[in-house]
Amino acid sequence: MSEYKVTFMPQNTEIMVEEGTNLLEAQIKAGLHPDAPCGGKGTCGKCLVNIVEGNPLGVQKACTTKVTCDMTVNLQSGGGHTILLEGVQRNIEIKSPVRSINVTVSRCELGGNLSDWKRLKMAVAEAAGIDEAALLPNLKVISDLYQTLQDSNYSLNVVLCGNEIVDLRKSDDPVYVMAFDIGTTTVVGYLLNAATGEELAVASMLNPQSQYGADVIERSNYAISDGVEELSGLIHEAINKLIETAVKKAGIEKEQIYMISVVGNTCMHHLFTGVSPKALVHAPYNPTVSEALMLKAADMGIDIFKDGRVMMLPNIAGFVGADTVGVLLATEFDVLEELSLVIDIGTNGEMVMGNKDRRIACSTAAGPAFEGAKITCGMRGAKGAIDHVEWKDGQFTYSVIGGGKPIGICGSGLMDIVTFMLEKGLMDEMGRIMDDDEMETEEAQACASRMIRIDYNGVNMKAFLLADETESGNGEKVFLSQKDIREVQLAKSAMAAGVTLMADTLGVEIGDIKRVMIAGAFGNYMAPHSACGIGMIPAELEDRIIPVGNAAGEGSKIAALNFAEYERCQRIASGCEFLELATHPDFQDTFVDLMEFPEQE
Repeated sequence: MSEYKVTFMPQNTEIMVEEGTNLLEAQIKAGLHPDAPCGGKGTCGKCLVNIVEGNPLGVQKACTTKVTCDMTVNLQSGGGHTILLEGVQRNIEIKSPVRSINVTVSRCELGGNLSDWKRLKMAVAEAAGIDEAALLPNLKVISDLYQTLQDSNYSLNVVLCGNEIVDLRKSDDPVYVMAFDIGTTTVVGYLLNAATGEELAVASMLNPQSQYGADVIERSNYAISDGVEELSGLIHEAINKLIETAVKKAGIEKEQIYMISVVGNTCMHHLFTGVSPKALVHAPYNPTVSEALMLKAADMGIDIFKDGRVMMLPNIAGFVGADTVGVLLATEFDVLEELSLVIDIGTNGEMVMGNKDRRIACSTAAGPAFEGAKITCGMRGAKGAIDHVEWKDGQFTYSVIGGGKPIGICGSGLMDIVTFMLEKGLMDEMGRIMDDDEMETEEAQACASRMIRIDYNGVNMKAFLLADETESGNGEKVFLSQKDIREVQLAKSAMAAGVTLMADTLGVEIGDIKRVMIAGAFGNYMAPHSACGIGMIPAELEDRIIPVGNAAGEGSKIAALNFAEYERCQRIASGCEFLELATHPDFQDTFVDLMEFPEQE
């Protein structure tokens, strides 16, 4: 079979591929990590590339375009994604699992029978104030212990991780940890001084696994059919790149990092640890492992101190993972007196309702629409995305991330547009875009010229035009179609049904909820009025909505800096009930009832 050269610009990366290979596969083979929310099925339209030499020419879907000749391809990758780095902050006592202490080890006298290891443990236990019997053996330390004691004249600095001695040093140099939040869409890492809690650097990137699908189901199916190694390797590589970036910013060596802590949803947890996600996609959808874990970094290819550790926070259920535990830890949900609701809106929507006496969690598949995966002109929160709209001075206006001309719509903009259309009479409560003669309000009549018709998969449908070809940043119309509105209805109804059924299970009224904490990047940028305007969150809770930012990442940092808080995570996870919406007898009826948008007064 013939081979052809494909050149990807602006990276100027060249690769030889067999005839018939599609351009998405070629990018993956070239190590370019393309964005393919639908997993290469040709349904999302987000893997567009511009073929400048070859056949066919012009903008094409990478996943459906086969290589039949030498080609030069300009990648239309959306750079500059907005990644949320900060979250709600708590004051904690710094008592990291990683700590260093100075000790003097007694010398063995002639005729004595206490081993070097025994005498080291005695010295460490006394200096650290811990039980000597709790100190775990470490053969890497023991193997060189005699020479280490000789070279240090029996006075040395000991680095502990939990109750394990992981390093013996000549001097009391700083020790560092790094906390990670592995999201389905993004990965964020925080470099921290383990003794002071000081944050030295933050590094972030898009999750490279997105080339195999936007959601956990797509990636799980790929891991099941092709093996978990590829997806595990990608996230390990991403973590190592973020470590490299962080230490360069801070001016330290990666060998000075003795531990990383990790949160992520249950699928990300399994893929990171190399555990098959098969159990997550088959009934009863239970995780293979949910307990908190302390693993060896070297076994996972994580490039820190040679005998460093990986701290994995626990999962709650198959689709409520350690990221939710991180949110609950950061917000101290387990000690709240008032009835509260926390919603982490990402590629999946995880929710917890309750207080210190009882807590219940559920998960809904709402995120892909709000992150652009199922919206015709949808995109993630990146430069060029319409993020908010409003009626101002008698005109429809919008704002664009990064300024300039729009190229798509992100989740917060999507909510704003649907709420605007609903409140201004451009759409009815059923989600149907009005005909011109049905538009009665001044705003609707002023926007009548924005009502267009588009063809989608052979179906002609109505759409609301935000920017035409001359107004957009890529020469393509930016619009919201009737199909897109239906996707919003499905997503918001799933979230609303979760809130309703959790309240029913707890035996409380929606109005009893005193605060609604919204975690995650999308939740941080969305307008509370729009979330309630489309009915995703009950209207009576609008004035109780509080954004808490990247609380999952904050939870990861807290666990890395205080061992008691890490142990608290296990109690939080095991003390949280799980509501499986898919098998709930009232879910379908509730879901259908909530498909309509709120009635307008």
